Amino acid sequence: MAGSPAQLLLLALGLCCLGIQGREHNMSVRFRDSSITHPQLGQRLELECLTTNDDSGVFWVRLDKDGTLHFIVFISSLSRITFAGNKRTSRRFEATKTRRFYQLVVKSFTPQDEGNYFCLMNSNQMLYFSPGQPAFFP
Repeated sequence: MAGSPAQLLLLALGLCCLGIQGREHNMSVRFRDSSITHPQLGQRLELECLTTNDDSGVFWVRLDKDGTLHFIVFISSLSRITFAGNKRTSRRFEATKTRRFYQLVVKSFTPQDEGNYFCLMNSNQMLYFSPGQPAFFP
């Protein structure tokens, strides 16, 4: 059964243009301490995002239990930090960049911090998302 013309066009563009878009950027998120499986109440939780491209900067976002996406911080390629509300600092978070590692620290993990954490990058008008890192109480 044939698809709609719009679906066929999207498929054709996707197949033809993969080479035009250039190299894809791989991104991964993990707890900095690999022994952590679930955060504890009040714990300092450190996450890191590894990218294959360090010249675009990274956004950190959290997807909460209700499906709402929350912007946390943008870390530029030059290590300039901008938290929600266009603030340079945050009471709840810290952020840094070291080479291709973009770190996010939840200073004291609380129930409102539970969710899936993602880093994302905008490069050449394309958005690249990491897989999510779940951070929920046991």
